[in-house]
Amino acid sequence: MKMREVKKPNSKKLPLLSKADVHIHTCLSDGKPTVEEVVDYAALKTDLSVIAISDHDEIKGGYEARKIIKKKGYDLEVIIAEEVTAREGHILGLFLKEKIKSGMSARQTIEEIHAQGGVAIAAHPFFATHRGNPKYVSTDGIGAITLIKEAFDGIETINATPSLSAANMRADYINRALLHKAETGSSDAHIKQAVGMGHTLFEGKTARDFRKSFEEKKTQSCKMRWTSTGLLNYAIFYVPIVFKLIFWSISLGFVPKEPNIIKVPKDFKK
Repeated sequence: MKMREVKKPNSKKLPLLSKADVHIHTCLSDGKPTVEEVVDYAALKTDLSVIAISDHDEIKGGYEARKIIKKKGYDLEVIIAEEVTAREGHILGLFLKEKIKSGMSARQTIEEIHAQGGVAIAAHPFFATHRGNPKYVSTDGIGAITLIKEAFDGIETINATPSLSAANMRADYINRALLHKAETGSSDAHIKQAVGMGHTLFEGKTARDFRKSFEEKKTQSCKMRWTSTGLLNYAIFYVPIVFKLIFWSISLGFVPKEPNIIKVPKDFKK
């Protein structure tokens, strides 16, 4: 009698996937929470494994966060980072050692990030506020021309700010269709309740694992659905800022928009 072959279950384990949020702001730049509030929220209220305090043109938040985590014994790692204001727009520098100065060209900024052994990511590349006072820069992307031309290591294809859905779609489309860079998803949190709302999935658990996945282009950008309470918290924070932007734009003039050279097909989906 012929015996039926019984297939053994595949004993190979699936890779561990973890979450990183590498674009978070604190009161050291234009965010509301302190570094400690961000760390406490990330450690106690989210399932993030890795975070990056990436304040505008400031790096010390990451070092402060590491001290807090060590003191409190949290199971959380911090990447030293900065959101650098280049002339063309904002660039995330991860795995830095020293602060990158603002006001340089995108090319110079990327070169400085690479000189420190870091990686350069185009933050919200297709969103800009277009107002005239650089003191109140908060969300200015580099645009399509700079994104295509310069040597970015990755692209933020999801930014969890509620108003950036269309800009996210354009970033995701150009990356999939043309650039094929590593993708990241981030919260761009300016309030603690936003931390982790946008995040990057990666294989492993640590900051080193995140970098390996990033360099191998295995990261995946993701976002969570906003609750009505979360949207209300964001609105309360941003309403005063919007009035400031309107005032400065009217008084000093609007920054010209880059030509819209990226046309996303209607049937394109993330």
